[in-house]
Amino acid sequence: MVFDQLIIMQSKQKYYFYLTGLLGILFFLIGAAPLLSQKISLDSIPSEVSMPDTTIIPRQYVRFSKDSLSAPIDASCKDSMILDNKNKKLFLYGEAVVNYEKVELKAGFIELDWDNNIILAKGTGSKESNPAFKEGEQEISAFELRYNFKTQKGKVFQSTSQQNDIVIHSEQAKFIRTAGADSTQNDVLYSTNSIFTTCTADHPHFGIRSTKQKIIPNKLIIVGPSRLEIMDIPTPIWLPFGFFPINPQSKSSTGLLFPRDYEYSPQWGYGLRDIGWFFPINDYLNLALRGNIYFRGTWGVSASSDYRKRYKYSGSLNLGFDSRKTENLQTGIFSPQNSVQIRWSHRQESGAHPTNRFGGSVNIQTNGFQNRVFNDAASVLQTQLNSNMSFDKNYTDKPYNWSVSFNHSQNLLNKEITINFPDLRFQTQSINPFKRKIASGAEKWYEAIVMRYRNEVRNSFAATDTTLFSTKTLSDAKFGVNQAVEASTSFKILRFFNLNPSANYREVWQMQQLRRDFDPTPTIRRDTIYNEAKTSFQVISDTTQYGRVNTDTIPGFASYRTFDMGFGLNTRLFSTLQFKSGFLRGLRHEVRPTISFNYSPDYIKPFYDTINTDTRYADRYQVYTPFEQSIYGSPPQSGKQMAIGYSLNNILLAKIAPKKDSTLKTVNLIDNLVITGNYNFAADSLRWSPVFVSTTARFFKGATTASFSMIYDPYMKNARNERINTFWWKETGRPLRLDQANLRISSNLTVAKIRALFQGKPEEVVTDVRNSRPDQNSPSLIGNQTNRSNKLPIDNATEEDFLSLFENFSISHNIDFTWREENGAIRFLVETNSINCRGDIKLTPNWAISVGNFGYDFVREGLSYPSFGFIRELHCWDMSFNWQPQRGTYSFMLRVKPGTLDFIKIPYQRNNGDTLRAF
Repeated sequence: MVFDQLIIMQSKQKYYFYLTGLLGILFFLIGAAPLLSQKISLDSIPSEVSMPDTTIIPRQYVRFSKDSLSAPIDASCKDSMILDNKNKKLFLYGEAVVNYEKVELKAGFIELDWDNNIILAKGTGSKESNPAFKEGEQEISAFELRYNFKTQKGKVFQSTSQQNDIVIHSEQAKFIRTAGADSTQNDVLYSTNSIFTTCTADHPHFGIRSTKQKIIPNKLIIVGPSRLEIMDIPTPIWLPFGFFPINPQSKSSTGLLFPRDYEYSPQWGYGLRDIGWFFPINDYLNLALRGNIYFRGTWGVSASSDYRKRYKYSGSLNLGFDSRKTENLQTGIFSPQNSVQIRWSHRQESGAHPTNRFGGSVNIQTNGFQNRVFNDAASVLQTQLNSNMSFDKNYTDKPYNWSVSFNHSQNLLNKEITINFPDLRFQTQSINPFKRKIASGAEKWYEAIVMRYRNEVRNSFAATDTTLFSTKTLSDAKFGVNQAVEASTSFKILRFFNLNPSANYREVWQMQQLRRDFDPTPTIRRDTIYNEAKTSFQVISDTTQYGRVNTDTIPGFASYRTFDMGFGLNTRLFSTLQFKSGFLRGLRHEVRPTISFNYSPDYIKPFYDTINTDTRYADRYQVYTPFEQSIYGSPPQSGKQMAIGYSLNNILLAKIAPKKDSTLKTVNLIDNLVITGNYNFAADSLRWSPVFVSTTARFFKGATTASFSMIYDPYMKNARNERINTFWWKETGRPLRLDQANLRISSNLTVAKIRALFQGKPEEVVTDVRNSRPDQNSPSLIGNQTNRSNKLPIDNATEEDFLSLFENFSISHNIDFTWREENGAIRFLVETNSINCRGDIKLTPNWAISVGNFGYDFVREGLSYPSFGFIRELHCWDMSFNWQPQRGTYSFMLRVKPGTLDFIKIPYQRNNGDTLRAF
């Protein structure tokens, strides 16, 4: 009997069919003989032939002869299997799955031709039924697919595949696997009339369309002539060819860095920004070189490098040079203005070395680099830069350590820079010179004496940011040595008192000193006055200065020494007051009194001198010291000291019973109310010092902090506002005169603090969003007028309430009140009164507003550099706008989201160079 066709089926259950030679034929002859004489349709199978729902067909494998496939084929489906033994084909219907070695194929319909080793897969009408092919890391979905198991070649129609973040849509494609061992095999995909994009929509919103493509999965995409399409509209942007690396897991490869922006500036002309080249030097180090060039001579370069060695160290280095040509509107001449930025950050891992430590950060700029290049509020409003890079050496078996460091401070307002390098420090740990090596009995008081030695060697440079790299800065460097020996101890007396004696010796060396002399020659100014007809004139002479003081720096070794000694006696006193009922349950007052004595000799006579400043008056003189410009400061100018000091620190706490909680809570009412002063026995007058009073209080669960300080003086002042040796109480009957008072109130509101205040939630430690400034490692150098924080925090989180819109938003207010006595009257001043808000407001999952800074200064009566921005998420695009109205700069950007194709963008901006030209 000839087998015509065999159908095995069961509704809504997977069937597995396995051909096993003669054993299979016997199975058909015995179990399905009545069905072999006719062709059976799916609807004509009698019910008695159907298997029960609980029947499970054991999984078997189909094996062929030696010249066929090298591994079994595992096939299954949800609806039915049809075996065409005559044509050697197997048909699978309904969620069909075929597995062969590393190949997995899923589709609504699969036809398996084991005679030709070809498989055909199609969809059945729905998107979910379309063929999905997977071989190793290669995944393809298509409308129709053909694949040869033996040659490992395939062909797909209307396919979609994804390589890294790139989605490829092709009308027709074929894929092959090149020969080689497992480690050298490569999957290659050739496609025609294709578009590749990073948009994940079924119909992409944009893409690069090309007639021919070659894709090596997870390695490279090679395209021929291609053009950019946006919303199916071809653009005039053409590429003759292209290479796109798509393997982020592999080692970085060298390549072109596309320009971040291309623009036209009326001041600088057409230009490109941040075009460059990337160099992966090795596994631990990379380098990116970028440049900016404009047609009218403005240009800039930058180099940025990241390095990291696991378990050892990591860091980054950024160097930038900016040269701008600006036009003088009166002469029409273009002149360059150059600026430099150096940024370096290095971090050593905690377990890299047991005794050596190297790390820190460097941030140096010249000629206002940051203010010129960037327009965001954080960059423009920053007034201080600091650097500190140090190497520290400790010893496990020795009682000392040393360090060498580089540090710098820079004021961006007055452009003054101070650099200390090298700055060497050597110091010992606490040493007990009188402690017995073998302890026996109670410890003696002198055994607790502790001594320390400290030595500092420093070279210091002072300049402005425009003269920092000049030879004069090097020649004006200052060198100094500072040594100090400290001895102290502490022990109790009378059980409740702590006695802390101490003695300090300090010695300062320097290699130059200051010398001043008085030149009595007057300065005369002569003016020539003509008559109206200019026929005669008269010369008038006027003396403008009666002598002058000349200052010279004399090289040579110079030194001074200081010594002081004293002791402090302190204790703690407590008093409590308790209540049995009510809101207030108790008060606790803690007083920490301290009495101290300090002695130091007179340093005015040996180290200070006086010099006349005016030949007309004998009492017009100037006091100076040769160590006035020492990097370690001058000797004390207070004269001989033999003073008794006093200090009272008061802390007041309250115990309250909240209405909603049975647990008592402690509240600080007064936090460190400190009263200090001293009396100097060695002074010939003005022995009593002013009385200093200060305290700090926090309100509204830490949202507001108030700092208050006062200065009371027991002596009067003369007409020149100088203290005189006459007590205030003799004139007014009051012991102290209010000399000055200051109240500073600072408030910072965030959503977390508002919830804690009004909703009764516990106070949270909230990071001030004002400190989250944008990344300053941006490589852009010229014309980067956009806010460097263009990406706003947009997510799809569900909003809990209205306050959730302002989770990343803060409002701060600072106000300073000052009371100062002038000419016998108290003058009231409001020195600072400003309000600022910063942060991000997420309006919807796709809309957000950024406030880089917005505030008002009530003292100056003006805005404090407002900066605004917004961002709109457009599926695979981002649209952003930033505006700084005070500078008149703005920027608009429509760009593809970050990824392989993020160089596709439409920028438009107005930079600060064009703004200055407009004004």
